[in-house]
Amino acid sequence: MGITSPAPEPRVSADPAEPVPVAFIGRTSTLVMQDPAASLRRQVRESEAKLPPGFFISRYFWDIESGGLAIADRGHGSAHEQFTGIGIPRDGGLADLLAEAAGPAPGFAAVICEDIERSGRDTYYALQLEKELTLAGIPLFASLAASWLMVRVPAALSG
Repeated sequence: MGITSPAPEPRVSADPAEPVPVAFIGRTSTLVMQDPAASLRRQVRESEAKLPPGFFISRYFWDIESGGLAIADRGHGSAHEQFTGIGIPRDGGLADLLAEAAGPAPGFAAVICEDIERSGRDTYYALQLEKELTLAGIPLFASLAASWLMVRVPAALSG
């Protein structure tokens, strides 16, 4: 009968974790359907409120167009030019987000949207967006699924 020593305590660093950059993706319909400025501000606010500690929005990608457009057709419009003074930076639209995600050094480790419907009204296009980001190694999270976000983000980013 040998002596069993207690299991070692997990090592926890006293240093704060590195900040995690996240890209915001938003979409709103045209002025005829809703107030794009108010909608985008709400989407950003909801997304920021659900980020885990240490995560921050480093890039803002948003469009003012129909969510029913095919992914390949999204992010090429000019309606956003009417809303440059709404207090939300714009690093591009959906096409720019996907191009950066597929590139060698994206400026973000994950993508957040308020609701998956904000990325595309059609479920097929929303799933296509998630698949393209996943293939690039970038997880997509919806702030309305906050409990899922809090559990999955750290694990997804740890490798």
